[in-house]
Amino acid sequence: MSKKTSLGHNPLAYSLNNHASFDFIKSTEEKPVSYKEEQVIQKKVASYYLEESVINHVKEIADKEKKSYSCIVNEFLKEGAENRNDSD
Repeated sequence: MSKKTSLGHNPLAYSLNNHASFDFIKSTEEKPVSYKEEQVIQKKVASYYLEESVINHVKEIADKEKKSYSCIVNEFLKEGAENRNDSD
């Protein structure tokens, strides 16, 4: 009678008491979604022709504040629109 040679080992075949854990496997349970995660702001891509000096100024501010260029432009446009509405 011949014995088959093992081609490997089954990691689940031995005891999980002290030396093995499966905490690297993500839980499949649904987690409650927080209000902040639920509220995703919809964005669209828009292209505009701007003066080079304006672009450079936006880049300087974004780099200084460690934010993206689009974030800075978005903040400027929001502020400008609010100020224009307030002055009307």
